[in-house]
Amino acid sequence: MPNPFDWDYLTTPPASSDVFDVFTIVYLIVFLGGFVLAAYVYYRPWVKPLGKVFRRKAVMKATGTAMWVFGIGLFFFLIRLLQINPISFGEPIWMWLSILGLLSMLAWIGVRWNGAKKTAPASGVGSHSRRGSPQTQPSRRPVGRKTTLR
Repeated sequence: MPNPFDWDYLTTPPASSDVFDVFTIVYLIVFLGGFVLAAYVYYRPWVKPLGKVFRRKAVMKATGTAMWVFGIGLFFFLIRLLQINPISFGEPIWMWLSILGLLSMLAWIGVRWNGAKKTAPASGVGSHSRRGSPQTQPSRRPVGRKTTLR
């Protein structure tokens, strides 16, 4: 594999024999696996361990963003696989920019969730049940005593 940061390599569409190299196979495994995992967790945000630690809305927002990033990465892989080059989308620079987008998304999610975990105990929010509602003990009403008039 040539230098991945060489400008000529980044802006040249790959030859038909260079479509499935080691980088592309690892790229496909990461982005396809990430998309499937993000889609699964998006529709089941209460699954362990995420559902026990984070709010359902936060998990759904993070996985929604992850599906967009992984989907865009899969789009660039598909353009490379089909050997079409509309608007130069078949060039390797787009795949490297997708990896950069993935790393920035992971940093964004980490910063948001780290901040949310730090502020959650201070705001009095308790742990959450499977469906995301706070676990509180229901208050019992006092027993109504019947009074008799004598």
